[in-house]
Amino acid sequence: MASFLWPALIGFALGSSQVLLIDWIRARTQHRRQLRLLRAEVRRLSGFKRHWGLQNKVAPADDATPNPPRITTSYQRLLQELDFWLTDEHSDDNTPQGLIDIADGAVLLERYDADVRRLLDDAKSAQTPPAKAKHLSRAVDTAQVYDEELDRWQVMVASALSDVERRLRSARTFNQLGRAFRPMPRGTNPPSLPPIAHKASKV
Repeated sequence: MASFLWPALIGFALGSSQVLLIDWIRARTQHRRQLRLLRAEVRRLSGFKRHWGLQNKVAPADDATPNPPRITTSYQRLLQELDFWLTDEHSDDNTPQGLIDIADGAVLLERYDADVRRLLDDAKSAQTPPAKAKHLSRAVDTAQVYDEELDRWQVMVASALSDVERRLRSARTFNQLGRAFRPMPRGTNPPSLPPIAHKASKV
Protein backbone atom coordinates (compact mmCIF):
# COMPACT_ATOMS: atom_id res chain seq x y z
CA MET A 1 0.00 0.00 0.00
CA ALA A 2 2.77 2.42 0.97
CA SER A 3 4.58 1.70 -2.30
CA PHE A 4 1.59 3.17 -4.19
CA LEU A 5 1.00 6.08 -1.78
CA TRP A 6 4.31 7.87 -2.21
CA PRO A 7 4.24 8.02 -6.01
CA ALA A 8 0.67 9.32 -5.83
CA LEU A 9 1.64 12.00 -3.33
CA ILE A 10 4.67 13.01 -5.41
CA GLY A 11 2.55 13.15 -8.54
CA PHE A 12 -0.04 15.28 -6.77
CA ALA A 13 2.65 17.64 -5.47
CA LEU A 14 4.22 17.99 -8.92
CA GLY A 15 0.83 18.58 -10.53
CA SER A 16 -0.07 21.21 -7.95
CA SER A 17 3.29 22.90 -8.40
CA GLN A 18 2.78 23.05 -12.15
CA VAL A 19 -0.65 24.62 -11.73
CA LEU A 20 0.73 27.18 -9.29
CA LEU A 21 3.61 27.99 -11.63
CA ILE A 22 1.27 28.44 -14.60
CA ASP A 23 -1.00 30.71 -12.53
CA TRP A 24 2.05 32.70 -11.38
CA ILE A 25 3.26 33.17 -14.96
CA ARG A 26 -0.22 34.13 -16.17
CA ALA A 27 -0.63 36.70 -13.39
CA ARG A 28 2.72 38.33 -14.20
CA THR A 29 2.01 38.31 -17.94
CA GLN A 30 -1.38 39.94 -17.34
CA HIS A 31 0.24 42.47 -15.04
CA ARG A 32 2.76 43.50 -17.70
CA ARG A 33 -0.01 43.81 -20.27
CA GLN A 34 -2.08 46.03 -17.96
CA LEU A 35 0.96 48.15 -17.13
CA ARG A 36 1.57 48.77 -20.83
CA LEU A 37 -2.05 49.84 -21.22
CA LEU A 38 -1.73 52.12 -18.20
CA ARG A 39 1.44 53.62 -19.66
CA ALA A 40 -0.45 54.41 -22.87
CA GLU A 41 -3.22 56.07 -20.87
CA VAL A 42 -0.82 58.20 -18.83
CA ARG A 43 1.16 59.13 -21.94
CA ARG A 44 -2.07 60.34 -23.51
CA LEU A 45 -2.76 62.49 -20.47
CA SER A 46 0.75 63.94 -20.61
CA GLY A 47 -0.13 65.48 -23.96
CA PHE A 48 -2.71 67.89 -22.50
CA LYS A 49 -0.40 70.86 -22.00
CA ARG A 50 -2.05 73.80 -23.73
CA HIS A 51 -2.87 76.76 -21.48
CA TRP A 52 -5.53 79.39 -21.91
CA GLY A 53 -2.90 82.08 -21.49
CA LEU A 54 -5.48 84.85 -21.04
CA GLN A 55 -4.49 88.20 -19.54
CA ASN A 56 -6.53 91.26 -18.65
CA LYS A 57 -6.65 93.86 -21.43
CA VAL A 58 -4.36 91.76 -23.66
CA ALA A 59 -5.72 90.16 -26.83
CA PRO A 60 -5.00 86.41 -27.22
CA ALA A 61 -2.27 85.51 -29.67
CA ASP A 62 -4.70 83.30 -31.64
CA ASP A 63 -8.15 81.73 -31.44
CA ALA A 64 -6.90 78.32 -30.27
CA THR A 65 -8.24 77.11 -26.92
CA PRO A 66 -7.23 74.22 -24.65
CA ASN A 67 -8.72 70.77 -24.92
CA PRO A 68 -9.17 69.79 -21.26
CA PRO A 69 -8.04 66.27 -20.29
CA ARG A 70 -10.65 63.56 -19.95
CA ILE A 71 -10.34 60.24 -18.18
CA THR A 72 -11.30 57.19 -20.23
CA THR A 73 -13.28 54.21 -18.97
CA SER A 74 -10.26 51.98 -19.65
CA TYR A 75 -8.15 54.14 -17.28
CA GLN A 76 -10.76 53.74 -14.56
CA ARG A 77 -11.01 49.99 -15.20
CA LEU A 78 -7.24 49.56 -14.96
CA LEU A 79 -7.22 51.24 -11.54
CA GLN A 80 -9.76 48.67 -10.34
CA GLU A 81 -8.18 45.58 -11.91
CA LEU A 82 -4.42 46.17 -11.69
CA ASP A 83 -2.68 44.29 -8.88
CA PHE A 84 -0.29 47.09 -7.90
CA TRP A 85 1.20 44.96 -5.10
CA LEU A 86 3.13 42.90 -7.66
CA THR A 87 5.32 45.87 -8.52
CA ASP A 88 4.90 48.17 -5.49
CA GLU A 89 8.16 49.77 -4.41
CA HIS A 90 7.42 49.31 -0.70
CA SER A 91 4.66 48.18 1.65
CA ASP A 92 3.02 51.63 1.87
CA ASP A 93 3.16 52.47 -1.85
CA ASN A 94 0.27 54.83 -2.62
CA THR A 95 0.41 54.86 -6.42
CA PRO A 96 -3.32 54.05 -6.79
CA GLN A 97 -4.17 57.15 -4.74
CA GLY A 98 -1.96 59.27 -7.00
CA LEU A 99 -3.67 57.88 -10.11
CA ILE A 100 -7.08 58.60 -8.59
CA ASP A 101 -5.91 62.16 -7.81
CA ILE A 102 -4.98 62.53 -11.49
CA ALA A 103 -8.52 61.52 -12.46
CA ASP A 104 -9.98 63.99 -9.96
CA GLY A 105 -7.68 66.70 -11.30
CA ALA A 106 -8.88 66.07 -14.85
CA VAL A 107 -12.48 66.54 -13.71
CA LEU A 108 -11.51 69.82 -12.01
CA LEU A 109 -9.72 71.08 -15.13
CA GLU A 110 -12.74 70.21 -17.26
CA ARG A 111 -14.95 72.22 -14.90
CA TYR A 112 -12.66 75.26 -15.01
CA ASP A 113 -12.52 75.05 -18.79
CA ALA A 114 -16.33 74.98 -18.97
CA ASP A 115 -16.48 78.00 -16.63
CA VAL A 116 -14.08 79.98 -18.82
CA ARG A 117 -16.12 79.24 -21.95
CA ARG A 118 -19.37 80.16 -20.22
CA LEU A 119 -17.95 83.47 -18.98
CA LEU A 120 -16.61 84.31 -22.44
CA ASP A 121 -20.04 83.60 -23.92
CA ASP A 122 -21.61 85.79 -21.22
CA ALA A 123 -19.19 88.58 -22.15
CA LYS A 124 -20.15 88.32 -25.82
CA SER A 125 -23.85 88.58 -25.00
CA ALA A 126 -23.48 91.31 -22.34
CA GLN A 127 -25.65 94.36 -22.98
CA THR A 128 -23.40 96.97 -21.36
CA PRO A 129 -19.63 97.62 -21.32
CA PRO A 130 -19.40 97.22 -17.51
CA ALA A 131 -21.13 93.83 -17.67
CA LYS A 132 -18.88 92.77 -20.53
CA ALA A 133 -15.77 93.86 -18.61
CA LYS A 134 -16.94 91.99 -15.50
CA HIS A 135 -17.44 88.71 -17.35
CA LEU A 136 -14.13 89.09 -19.19
CA SER A 137 -12.26 89.75 -15.94
CA ARG A 138 -13.75 86.67 -14.31
CA ALA A 139 -12.97 84.62 -17.42
CA VAL A 140 -9.33 85.69 -17.27
CA ASP A 141 -9.10 84.92 -13.54
CA THR A 142 -10.61 81.48 -14.05
CA ALA A 143 -8.39 80.79 -17.07
CA GLN A 144 -5.32 81.63 -15.01
CA VAL A 145 -6.45 79.20 -12.31
CA TYR A 146 -6.90 76.58 -15.03
CA ASP A 147 -3.34 77.19 -16.23
CA GLU A 148 -1.95 76.89 -12.70
CA GLU A 149 -3.91 73.70 -12.03
CA LEU A 150 -2.79 72.26 -15.37
CA ASP A 151 0.88 72.82 -14.45
CA ARG A 152 0.34 71.19 -11.06
CA TRP A 153 -1.60 68.31 -12.63
CA GLN A 154 1.11 67.71 -15.23
CA VAL A 155 3.67 67.28 -12.43
CA MET A 156 1.49 64.47 -11.08
CA VAL A 157 1.13 62.94 -14.54
CA ALA A 158 4.90 63.03 -15.14
CA SER A 159 5.49 61.35 -11.77
CA ALA A 160 2.91 58.67 -12.58
CA LEU A 161 4.48 57.99 -15.97
CA SER A 162 7.89 57.59 -14.35
CA ASP A 163 6.41 55.16 -11.82
CA VAL A 164 4.74 53.06 -14.53
CA GLU A 165 8.07 52.82 -16.38
CA ARG A 166 9.69 51.62 -13.13
CA ARG A 167 6.92 49.07 -12.63
CA LEU A 168 7.41 47.69 -16.13
CA ARG A 169 11.07 47.08 -15.33
CA SER A 170 10.12 45.48 -12.01
CA ALA A 171 7.52 43.30 -13.78
CA ARG A 172 10.18 41.41 -15.76
CA THR A 173 10.23 37.71 -14.91
CA PHE A 174 13.71 37.71 -13.38
CA ASN A 175 12.84 40.65 -11.11
CA GLN A 176 9.55 39.04 -10.12
CA LEU A 177 11.35 35.82 -9.18
CA GLY A 178 13.61 37.84 -6.91
CA ARG A 179 10.62 39.54 -5.27
CA ALA A 180 8.99 36.17 -4.60
CA PHE A 181 11.79 35.22 -2.18
CA ARG A 182 12.11 38.42 -0.19
CA PRO A 183 9.66 40.40 1.97
CA MET A 184 8.25 43.71 0.79
CA PRO A 185 10.50 46.50 2.12
CA ARG A 186 9.15 49.33 4.20
CA GLY A 187 9.15 52.85 2.87
CA THR A 188 7.46 56.23 2.80
CA ASN A 189 5.68 58.12 0.05
CA PRO A 190 6.73 61.58 -1.15
CA PRO A 191 4.58 64.44 0.18
CA SER A 192 1.54 65.43 -1.86
CA LEU A 193 1.61 68.62 -3.87
CA PRO A 194 0.13 71.54 -1.92
CA PRO A 195 -3.20 72.86 -3.23
CA ILE A 196 -3.22 76.08 -5.25
CA ALA A 197 -4.84 79.13 -3.63
CA HIS A 198 -7.60 79.67 -6.15
CA LYS A 199 -8.33 83.23 -7.17
CA ALA A 200 -11.62 82.38 -8.81
CA SER A 201 -13.38 80.33 -6.18
CA LYS A 202 -16.80 81.92 -6.74
CA VAL A 203 -17.12 81.22 -10.43
